[in-house]
Amino acid sequence: MTALQPVKSLSPGQSPTERLSAFVIAGQVPDETLALAARVTVDTLAVTVAGGVEEPVRRLAAALDPWPGAVPSFWGPEAFRSDDAALLIGMASHVLDYDDVSMLSVCHPTAPVLSALLPLLDKRTVSGAELLGAVAIGTEVLIRLGQSMGFRHYALGFHATATLGTVGAAAAVARLLRFDADTTRRAIAIAASMAGGLRKNFGSMVKSLHVGLAASNGLKAARLAQAGIDAAAEVLEADGYLKAFSGGETDVWPRDVVLGTPFALSEPGFEQKRYPCCYMLHRMIEGTLGLRRDAGIDLASVKHVRVDMPAGGTKPLIHPFPRTGLNALFSGPYAVAASLADGRIDLASFTDEAVQRPEMQARLADIELVEAPGESSRGSEVGSAPVTVTVTLKDGGSVARTVTRAPGSPEDPMTERQLAAKWTDCLRRVRPELGSDTALGLFGDGLAIGRSPDTGAWIGQLRQALGRSAA
Repeated sequence: MTALQPVKSLSPGQSPTERLSAFVIAGQVPDETLALAARVTVDTLAVTVAGGVEEPVRRLAAALDPWPGAVPSFWGPEAFRSDDAALLIGMASHVLDYDDVSMLSVCHPTAPVLSALLPLLDKRTVSGAELLGAVAIGTEVLIRLGQSMGFRHYALGFHATATLGTVGAAAAVARLLRFDADTTRRAIAIAASMAGGLRKNFGSMVKSLHVGLAASNGLKAARLAQAGIDAAAEVLEADGYLKAFSGGETDVWPRDVVLGTPFALSEPGFEQKRYPCCYMLHRMIEGTLGLRRDAGIDLASVKHVRVDMPAGGTKPLIHPFPRTGLNALFSGPYAVAASLADGRIDLASFTDEAVQRPEMQARLADIELVEAPGESSRGSEVGSAPVTVTVTLKDGGSVARTVTRAPGSPEDPMTERQLAAKWTDCLRRVRPELGSDTALGLFGDGLAIGRSPDTGAWIGQLRQALGRSAA
């Protein structure tokens, strides 16, 4: 397929909102991008399944009213209305902070979009190509919307995954349900008024709830538009969404931000996580683990650690002295200390018990993050800048390592084997006895879902493999 051609400047009478709506309903997704959409869909679904057994998600499920005959969850027999199902799935997708990233907009693109789409699969037959096309369109809208505002949006304190994800989710649903241009425009405008989320809630249950709210509100916005609720015709224009969420810095869609040429999913691609924590921790983890392995050091031999980070790199790392696993997902000192002590970072690293170890708590003050002066204007700069870990040893020596390629980024991508191992590990968090052959069979079928006439059938097989009823 050929992607929709970019519009370098507005045609007479055509607004950015109209152009975006036209892209949602008519933009063609190249086959290469559909294949990459399958890859991020499988990865996101894996971490969603794993997240579904976490205590915050259980608490959310207990707060929702079951709805007989509605959408079942992946991990239990309860059924919920589609918007509540999206809320629950969205929180599960992000609670482990193991889902993919796009540093173009400093956000997690796939989780809110896929979470809004999954409840729809139980109501209609959706082909793999339709689902993957909606994922590609929704994430593209989300990311380019963030690019149009730059890093300023994130720096103001907004959780970009939530604010951008609401609109991206609405766009994905509009695409899947084949809305016309006017209904799509209204869905986007309604979603723009339902968007929200603050970085201040990082390290709490609300951080992952943001993704659920984005998915749920995006789905609701699409449903409201479908029901005929009217909205502003030019929500992205003067005094609209862009100005409000950029703190007045941006009031027009930049001419150099175009949709689908290429898709961000294809170029530069999404960052898929090797470690289940904030992405700004990954380079320091990689550097610390490398020093531990190559220099033969551990936490007991270390006197002090300094981590040099790019401008803006510490903004999400708001818990230098974490007391819970959720806090630790956003803690540089803990990530370094755990890497040195354990020689690994995985799901077990972020339990409350692991974080509260006395030997760990006692060393957090010995690890400092130093951010370069200035303020980055682009999230991609934050994501690609080098991170240096310098370890001063108790014997007076020192070792250092600089990591320039972020783990899981397009420059150092997850291999298919690594993705399969992550998939299996996540599924076994729900069903520990799940056989490797079954898990890998589901993984392969997921990557090939673009050829399936019914995505729901694969989802049903996944539920059955996890020991959950599909009804």
